[in-house]
Amino acid sequence: MECTLRGIGVSPGIAIGHAVLFGNDRYEVPKYKVANAARELKRFARALDKTRDYLKDLHRKAEEKLGSGHADIFKAHLLILDDATLLEQVQQRIENEQLNVEHILDELSQYYTNLLSAIDDTLFQARTADLLDVMDRLQRNLLDAERAHPHDIQDPGIVLAHDLSPSDTVMMDRTKVLGLALDSGSPTSHTAILARALEIPAVMGLRHMASNLTNETLVIIDGHEGLFISNPSSETLASYVEKQTKLEETRTALRSIMLRGGSVTRDGVAIPTMANVELPFELVPELRDSAEGVGLFRTEYLFLNRNTLPSEEEQYLAYLHAAETMHPHPVTLRTMDIGGDKFVSHLQISKEENPQLGWRAVRFCLERRDIFKPQLRAMLRASTVGNIQIMFPMISGVEELRQVKEVVEEVKEELRAEGIAFNPDMKIGSMIEVPSAVTLTDILSRETDFFSIGTNDLIQYSLAVDRVNEKIAHLYEPAHPAVLRMIKWTCNAAWASGIPCGLCGEMAGDPLYTEVLIGLGVTSLSMSAVSLPLVRAEIAEIDFAEAQELAARLLKMATAAEIKALIRERYEKRRSAEAFISLASHRAPDAPTPLEL
Repeated sequence: MECTLRGIGVSPGIAIGHAVLFGNDRYEVPKYKVANAARELKRFARALDKTRDYLKDLHRKAEEKLGSGHADIFKAHLLILDDATLLEQVQQRIENEQLNVEHILDELSQYYTNLLSAIDDTLFQARTADLLDVMDRLQRNLLDAERAHPHDIQDPGIVLAHDLSPSDTVMMDRTKVLGLALDSGSPTSHTAILARALEIPAVMGLRHMASNLTNETLVIIDGHEGLFISNPSSETLASYVEKQTKLEETRTALRSIMLRGGSVTRDGVAIPTMANVELPFELVPELRDSAEGVGLFRTEYLFLNRNTLPSEEEQYLAYLHAAETMHPHPVTLRTMDIGGDKFVSHLQISKEENPQLGWRAVRFCLERRDIFKPQLRAMLRASTVGNIQIMFPMISGVEELRQVKEVVEEVKEELRAEGIAFNPDMKIGSMIEVPSAVTLTDILSRETDFFSIGTNDLIQYSLAVDRVNEKIAHLYEPAHPAVLRMIKWTCNAAWASGIPCGLCGEMAGDPLYTEVLIGLGVTSLSMSAVSLPLVRAEIAEIDFAEAQELAARLLKMATAAEIKALIRERYEKRRSAEAFISLASHRAPDAPTPLEL
């Protein structure tokens, strides 16, 4: 019987094939007393050396396969392996407790896993997979317990697993692994990032999808919609075979569209498509060729997974690298969104009952100026390249915006006094992701250089829906009439004040919403790099005037179901293979017209 589960689509595409059940091959961890602590420490040192060699080899292979940017994931694994605190804890416990190293590592692994799991932040929790991957490899070297690997798969199929480590993912054979379906995981996990880099369709967060399934079960995964279908009916199978065929046929056409340069509507209106960057290693020269800038650089990742704060110099070099890599395209640095919802142990931030509504983002920065000002100094110093702009998250009112701008001016004065160069005309923007900010956009637009709508939080806060709560996740609806109206109000205010209004939430990367967002007045779209081709192709098929007419119709509708039905109907007409192939054969307009404000 056909069964459909909804998870999280983390890598787009459609995969059809037989399930390949991939277990974790757990091993028993012994516990025993050791007679000689020095000998046990030497055994631990040998295992560390072996694991270090393995990770270096993995880094080399990943670099050959995916380039240095994605390979740097395994440099982070080496840092975990050589973490001084962890090594000291193991040594002290071996000497004090006279217990075997496997048992001590197992307890420390459980301790850190429980600690990180208690943090109410999915972006940071995703990094626990890196710690567990390293610890698992270390344990297996100590126990001489090898495990099965996805790259050992003989026949093509779709890998079903509770979870996959980054090291498992990077070594997969794309011709054998048609897709991934995982019980756990998130779009920001390294496994998800690598799946996108390998262009393997993937769905995560499926919980217990593998119950009652065998290696003979036919399954379908839809990485666009986040769907997992087992035992599909003949009708469902035929429908997805057709979709998959059309998708494959359009890829050649999409490559020629990407080579044209800018994102331009059918009637010559330029809508820049930019990339969201979550980790510094994603900033590679190839990104400059496919994206028209970075619309969102999440700088808080420089502060996570470490025992000390990043220095001003370290931050400066990271921002400078981003600016130089993407030049002349713009790079939008979001100031750190750190607070009670993100675990930064050395800041000793106490756990909050409701961290999403707590001490975070600009609220944290305005109170911890000792941390905020070095970040601003680093950003301003890097602005000499000429393409950096900064924006502030979680702005809820005019007072907050004015306060953060005052801090920026203080930092500028300090740099001038020290004779340090910066771009005095660097643009400053406000994110619009809190409903109160939407109601004040007419005032905020007069006090900032640009808006960036963060739909992920805006939808969550406006509809009072926690999108990672399985019981109510179906209520998280981008097509809700209230959401579209808030986007429209924000764009109207921006247009009235003559400033651009971009959008950097997940909505930007879903081609289903491209036409309506353009029609509502969004002037640029920023998304995961893997979504750029499809969204750019959509833009090339859209007529700006028609998009405005569509938006006007949608704003009069009462329900998300009505809205979604209409935009899906129009989208399906545009996404046919014939339309994309025809599109690829036409020249882009010689002189794209920027969207006039």
